[in-house]
Amino acid sequence: MNKIILNVDTGVDDAMAMILLKRNGITPEFIVAQSGNSSLENTYRNTVGIADILDLDCPVYPGSYTPIVKPEFYEEFHGKNGLACYKFPDAPLKDTENGIIKMYEALKHGKYHVLSTSPLTSLALALRLDSEIRKNITEVTIMGGAFKKTQWGTGNMGDAEFNIFYDPEAARIIFDLDLKETIIPLDLTMKPELALKQILTVKDKGSVGDFVEKATEFMLEKHGSYELHDPIAAYSIIDPGAFKFINGKIDVDSGGVTTIKENVESHQRIAIDIDPGAFRNEILGTIYH
Repeated sequence: MNKIILNVDTGVDDAMAMILLKRNGITPEFIVAQSGNSSLENTYRNTVGIADILDLDCPVYPGSYTPIVKPEFYEEFHGKNGLACYKFPDAPLKDTENGIIKMYEALKHGKYHVLSTSPLTSLALALRLDSEIRKNITEVTIMGGAFKKTQWGTGNMGDAEFNIFYDPEAARIIFDLDLKETIIPLDLTMKPELALKQILTVKDKGSVGDFVEKATEFMLEKHGSYELHDPIAAYSIIDPGAFKFINGKIDVDSGGVTTIKENVESHQRIAIDIDPGAFRNEILGTIYH
């Protein structure tokens, strides 16, 4: 497996994706936290906190504060602090290097798979520094988009999906480069059989288990069900054979609405189905165990 750069805006499902990767023996080279689900101050603190309880042996850097063009926009879907009101110590932003520069430097000198469970702002800005670094991106896996290819792909911000809606200009930069891209959209992640609908007892009563139980309880009480968007994106790296994809050319408009022209020569693909039993077994066996 190629080295991985993880780009997050850590809310509950980003955190669960980090747990899933760790328990499958996957540690990113480094993690870039950016604004999206919440402010950079919150998402950076949340990411450092989750990395700490997981004993992840990799740096966490702060990325972009805002979208490239649009103003900041937060829904508090994951609570006021972006992480189910779960408290970690503050992590000072000024005491670390910038994640956009770290992405640029890494991709200047080596090949990486980029997994983005956040808006695409930080990666797009790194590519704006030097578009030649795209040659060292072996693949980009993106949780984002809503393509209306299934009955669930209708968007959660009007007709758009949040990560793309938050920064459509950044998404357009990435999609227009025609990199090798795997997109995990709402068309798949909103399938009802993939969601959690009841609180599960976690046997691991350590700090990770405590977080998993409390964060899941928060999401279920607040929303009634808990869709595992980002863990599904992480799982596509762990077991790509469990997924069904369609290929085509992806486009995004200024409102963040995504479309795909199927059967057009492209290195882009979107996931439209998954083996639900395999995924649930993975989730129950690695996160809720």
